[in-house]
Amino acid sequence: MRTLTGYGIGVVIVLAVLNGIAWKAGTPRLHNINVFSAGFVLGVLGTYIAAWIYGYRRIA
Repeated sequence: MRTLTGYGIGVVIVLAVLNGIAWKAGTPRLHNINVFSAGFVLGVLGTYIAAWIYGYRRIA
């Protein structure tokens, strides 16, 4: 598996768990966690786009 793909999958899983815990706890700061998660997902999307445009090579 490519490392970039593994990183993207890991980010989505961790953020889903954090959002699920915050939602179940009924915390009033849920909006802040959602904004943080959305920013992280947009960052991962930007990384994928940059890797596609500039090329991605695995080192190791």
